[in-house]
Amino acid sequence: MAPQQGRQVPPFAPEEYARVEAAAHLAGKSPEDFVRDAALKAADDPFLKALGKTRDRVPQLAEVFATQDTQAADTSAAWPDPAPLGSRDLREIQQHGHAA
Repeated sequence: MAPQQGRQVPPFAPEEYARVEAAAHLAGKSPEDFVRDAALKAADDPFLKALGKTRDRVPQLAEVFATQDTQAADTSAAWPDPAPLGSRDLREIQQHGHAA
């Protein structure tokens, strides 16, 4: 076995290790190889990479938003409330897929 590099991960609880062992057996690998391969695959996952980049950007964006003018203009006239639907309208939507 090659010398270990980096920090050790905490041990699995017995029921967790049993699950890893079973999955490793199905994959034809030792539990150690199975966990190492899964960890390396996860480290290459595009979603996790994007999440890492996002984590780094959040403080920068928070600073930008904190410096913006929070006194927004009154926009209620620009987006009026839609007319309320009555029970007849809802029945027509259910029967026909849209209001008349």
